[in-house]
Amino acid sequence: MSKVHTLLVVWQNKKSRLFYHIGTLSYFDGHYEFSYSDTGQRKLKDALDNDYMLHPAFPIPDKVYRSKHLFPAFDRRLPSIDRADFKAILVDLGLDENSSKMDLLQQTRGRLASDTYSFEQPLRLEEDGKLHSSFFVHGMRHRNLPEGWHRRLTINSPLKLVQEPTNPADPNAVGIFTLGGILHLGYVPAFYSKAIFSLLEREAEPLVRVSYINEKSTPHWWLKVDFECEIPSLQGTTADELVPVMQ
Repeated sequence: MSKVHTLLVVWQNKKSRLFYHIGTLSYFDGHYEFSYSDTGQRKLKDALDNDYMLHPAFPIPDKVYRSKHLFPAFDRRLPSIDRADFKAILVDLGLDENSSKMDLLQQTRGRLASDTYSFEQPLRLEEDGKLHSSFFVHGMRHRNLPEGWHRRLTINSPLKLVQEPTNPADPNAVGIFTLGGILHLGYVPAFYSKAIFSLLEREAEPLVRVSYINEKSTPHWWLKVDFECEIPSLQGTTADELVPVMQ
């Protein structure tokens, strides 16, 4: 059996700004598979109770959809291979021509201006017993970073996470700083912020390192980091607090 590549299909309620893991997209053994997720908090049932409507391409909530090709509803979210700048986009994302559509969907997150769906990589519990993920740093274009900020970083540079409980946009916001807290680069993506904030609350010590720098790209693809963290005691932790971790 080939390796399974899985992405969480996430919907965000525009009013509450809350994220709901409404489904899971996987690729393995030469085919794609999509099914709705309805076990646990902030899954399909909770989303339906909070203004979500089933995707018209997947109208049956208990069906497992399979296809040899990426479902058109998801494929249209990817930049077309026929675009003149397609190779440049791959470079911006740290990918190459051998990258799969799942790789491209993971890196772009499949975001469209017309809706509130995204495709997110879960925090994975791997064989070393640690949680792992990777993501682009958010909010960098709003930080008024000094010219040449990228020259202060190298691949594998360690970074620092700082909680911002008084942040007016998100009380679970987690800032990403250069080591020593000198330069505030941006933020942990909102989808992960509550889980990572909760890990920090429990005195976890995540290791965050620079994995990709491209200051010539668009701001949301400037800087990518690798995240790993030992799991602290989960006593007193609710599933709701660790939504991306529990997948």
